[in-house]
Amino acid sequence: MPPPTNQLRQALGLQATEYACSFDLRQAFATQPGRFAELSLSAPHLRADLSKNLWDSSVLSGLLSLAESSGLHARREALLAGEVVNPTENRPALHAWLRMNHHQPAAAGHEWSQGLHDMLVLAEALRADPGVDDLVHIGIGGSGLGPEMALQALQPFQTCRQRIHVVSNLDGHDLDQTLQGLQPARTRFVVASKSWSTAETLRNARSAWDWCVVGGLEDPGSRFIAVTSCPDRASIMGCARLLHLPEGVGGRFSLWSSVGLPLAVAIGAEGFRQLLRGAAEMDGHFAQAPLQANLPVWLGLLDIWNSSFLNLPSRCVVPYHHGLRRLPAYLQQLEMESNGKRVDTHGHPLPYPTTAALWGEVGSNSQHAFFQWLHQGSQRVPTELLLVRRPAHDLDGHHDALLANWRATRTSPATAPARSCCWTS
Repeated sequence: MPPPTNQLRQALGLQATEYACSFDLRQAFATQPGRFAELSLSAPHLRADLSKNLWDSSVLSGLLSLAESSGLHARREALLAGEVVNPTENRPALHAWLRMNHHQPAAAGHEWSQGLHDMLVLAEALRADPGVDDLVHIGIGGSGLGPEMALQALQPFQTCRQRIHVVSNLDGHDLDQTLQGLQPARTRFVVASKSWSTAETLRNARSAWDWCVVGGLEDPGSRFIAVTSCPDRASIMGCARLLHLPEGVGGRFSLWSSVGLPLAVAIGAEGFRQLLRGAAEMDGHFAQAPLQANLPVWLGLLDIWNSSFLNLPSRCVVPYHHGLRRLPAYLQQLEMESNGKRVDTHGHPLPYPTTAALWGEVGSNSQHAFFQWLHQGSQRVPTELLLVRRPAHDLDGHHDALLANWRATRTSPATAPARSCCWTS
């Protein structure tokens, strides 16, 4: 997106930072009776209240104009069509294409989805294999965080007999503790590395291979499944089974591809297809909704407003759901790796921040860790509060108390921005 111009600030009649300093949320709600309706939006399976941020309808209007003038429509169409959107590497970004076209046969014109189709078949075979007790997924960055976060979030829907583990850390304690109690002959390893050159992943994979040899396996390669764009390299290592990962699928978006194998084993191929369909519904909303009613666009513009205009250096994500405890780390890697740039696509230095630092923790834990700093400290931090409407447990009183805590934390100081989202389940 081009640098923020002075047009928006001129439309406001004052500098953005001065605007934020003078903005009082209590006064805004008192003088704008329609504020919640104007600054809240629904999308598939999600309702977002963005009215408790340091903006109003005039700011949103200016940001929408900025999006229009930046060519967002054309960029959105190119992304969803699988066109090249990463000119520095001459690559598309295929994660949305996979979600929206996963039901298409892996035939001519759909070769990008071949690995996804093969993965779902393999997932069912692993689920049905009585000789497999444990599946160890080895990856790092999005190739580790994506499956790990989704496995935790969807744990109530896990239907497989196998135990599933995720290893990412180069620190050997991660792999060593995971392998304790496992039997080499009854364990399968998934190694996810698009380039097959990720140092941490390959080090862990080699150590897992050695563990199999020490455990008496004559053919350890038969226990290894490689997910990669470079099958020749994985074959040299000796992995018996290869799953294709398209070059155009970035690691931080790879959950939706063959990298999602551990999740597909956990919830089944049909469960994984349901996940893809749910994501495709949001893709459809992003593709079809006008910018004025497009939740992903609003959320992106709000982040630009907070980081590039108001110079707020960080953003806090607080999920009030134990299954989403890795969501802050997942978003941290996704957003800060994607948007953490100091030059544009032409190599020119950028005169404004491109994204904020992202951090967070699950709700009730965070209330006993850093909420006093959020409420009483001198720094303003946009804080995103997320709630799942219905729990996946039947323990009496827990969810009502959690909902009460979530509702209470939405009451912020007059100049502290916050946004809340309610997820249905």
